[in-house]
Amino acid sequence: MPVRMKTGFLVVLLLLMGATLHAAETLYVSEEFEVTFRSGPGNDRKILAMVPAGRVVELINKGEEWSEVRLPSGKEGWILTRYLTDKMPSALQLARLESRHTEMLAQNKEFQKKVSDLAAENRALSAQLKQTQETLAAAEANYEGLKNDSSDFMKFKADYEKNRKELIEIRGKAEKAESQLNRLASSQLYEGMIYGGGLIVFGFLAGYILKRPKRRSPLM
Repeated sequence: MPVRMKTGFLVVLLLLMGATLHAAETLYVSEEFEVTFRSGPGNDRKILAMVPAGRVVELINKGEEWSEVRLPSGKEGWILTRYLTDKMPSALQLARLESRHTEMLAQNKEFQKKVSDLAAENRALSAQLKQTQETLAAAEANYEGLKNDSSDFMKFKADYEKNRKELIEIRGKAEKAESQLNRLASSQLYEGMIYGGGLIVFGFLAGYILKRPKRRSPLM
């Protein structure tokens, strides 16, 4: 077979398959207990299976009396058209609603658990934040105390240095005054000794002169 013919055949096949897929429609078996699934469009055709109510089928060809459908298993056959509907049966709707309700309950339970976990985490974070704030306040108080202590220490150090210098100056002045006083005392003692010695010598000489016998005059 030429390549062009092969290509054309594939294109036509794909188009037919696309048209078939496009025409496929999802229907439901109406709310009967069971309907016959036959090999052809007629009550005389072989029954392939009994399809329960609510079963989903894929429409292949829709007719006025019989419609060709495909079961979820892939088996193809015919069902009376009046037993097919595009509306979901109430039983199936109820089952889906119940399933959805169960899912929502599970989601709600999971959501409540997440809310509880978030609340617990929020409480833990609040406690941690409070502790952090208290620690920060204590640290700030200690910092202020250290600043004050440091300021007081620097002031005390400055006063100490000032007093130390003044003490050195006063001590120097005191030592100088004491030295001058010692010199003055020594000078006064020396002068006293000289003055006293002079008095003693003067007294001795005066006594000597007064006690010396006077010479008598020859005229007497």
